[in-house]
Amino acid sequence: MSRTDRQNLEQRFNAGEEVLDYFETDVVLNIERLADLSSILNLSAVARESDIKVQTLQAKIRRRTPLTGEEAARIVAALKRHHLATVG
Repeated sequence: MSRTDRQNLEQRFNAGEEVLDYFETDVVLNIERLADLSSILNLSAVARESDIKVQTLQAKIRRRTPLTGEEAARIVAALKRHHLATVG
């Protein structure tokens, strides 16, 4: 069976086929986890590296506002570029 990719995700899902290989199920990142990591990570640098406004990320952490899928993906990508990950 071929891997699920952007082009065949919807088709495979609609056909009832397995699509979990498309998602990174080993990476866990939500606003609570990011807040927990704030004592050891420079979140301003993470925001800049993720192309997210520093003030936006700080406000989300302070208010515990959930990250959008795009924000979470950008942060995970930035962490991976520096060989870091957060797992459950």
